[in-house]
This record gives sequence, C-alpha cells and structure tokens, in this order.
Amino acid sequence: MPSNKMIGTVLVGAAAYLMRNKETREKTMSQIKSLANPETIDKVKSQLQSFTKTKSSYSPTN
Repeated sequence: MPSNKMIGTVLVGAAAYLMRNKETREKTMSQIKSLANPETIDKVKSQLQSFTKTKSSYSPTN
C-alpha cells in the first residue's frame, strides 16, 4: 500500500500540472462536473452507507 507521503506527492504534482495547463484543467473540471450529478452522488452515498452498516455490524470473535 502506498505511503501517505507518496500519495501526497502525486496529488501535489497533479495539482501543479492542472494549474499550469489550462486546457487539461478545463477538461478535468468538465469531467468532474459530469460525474457529480445528483443521481451519481445518491448512488455513492447509498453504497457508502451500506458499507458502513455492514462494517459496523461485524463483530470479531476472539
């Protein structure tokens, strides 16, 4: 599993690239906006809720 430092470095590099390249920045933002419609958000919320319910109902036995 990648370390937090590695993930942070990749995110900073991606952010720097997007800040410098206007065309890529606009394309990325349009893709994010198209994915962030209410139906998709509701679907993700329900999946997260079902995952957390399943995980919280799990009781390990010793």
